[in-house]
Amino acid sequence: MGKEDDAVEQMPPGPSPAPARSPGALSRGRWYIGLAVALLLGLALGYGGSRYMLDSGQRQYEDLKKQLDVTAAQHLYDLNAAMMRADAFEGRLAVEESTRKSLEATLQATQQDLGRARDQLAFFNQLLPPGPNGSISIRALDIQRQGSILSYKTLLMRNAPGETAFNGLMEFVANGTEKGKAVKITLEPAQAADMRASTNAAAQVDAASAGSKAEPQKLELSFDQFQRSEGLLSIPAGFVPKTVTLNILEGKTVRVSRTVSLPSAP
Repeated sequence: MGKEDDAVEQMPPGPSPAPARSPGALSRGRWYIGLAVALLLGLALGYGGSRYMLDSGQRQYEDLKKQLDVTAAQHLYDLNAAMMRADAFEGRLAVEESTRKSLEATLQATQQDLGRARDQLAFFNQLLPPGPNGSISIRALDIQRQGSILSYKTLLMRNAPGETAFNGLMEFVANGTEKGKAVKITLEPAQAADMRASTNAAAQVDAASAGSKAEPQKLELSFDQFQRSEGLLSIPAGFVPKTVTLNILEGKTVRVSRTVSLPSAP
């Protein structure tokens, strides 16, 4: 008994048994683990949401930037077009301004020339002794042959002290040859038949016989200071005019006359 007790007392001590965990400690561990997992999930969701919001904002920014770029480009195009139109308007305005100034200068020069002409006319009028009804002058006379007719243009002037108009007649007297003989005839205004005949070189107008039976028709005048006249005169068939004299008649009196030489017929 003493040896066995000694043997028991000499046995080395073994590992002590693990203490048993209480149910409260296990519950707290699981709670911590769940909290950590929840935190991790929250962080993950927050990062994902932030990333999504950032990407969405970036896309909105890009879209807005594109719209602003397009709008700015359109405004720039409109501005350039408006500037081009403004330049064109300024160019046309400059041309119109130059034209207006040129017309004003021409008008002013014309008015000055007209004033000088009036002064000269008044001076010459003072030199001409007026008659009881004012002096009559032929300022210009042009007569051209056109086939079987003569075209005339004349400018008459009257220096009259009163207000009564001058009433008279224009008479055209031609000197020429007919059948080799020198003749003098009074020309009449061309009729429609004479004007049609002037377009046909082969046609002839027989007016000589009518002139011998009736008094030649004269052209009436009625003016105050100036009279510009033009018209056509008929050339009798077979008659070749050399000169034409314009007589201004007042009643039976010749107030003034002028003679024009005609070129030879081709």
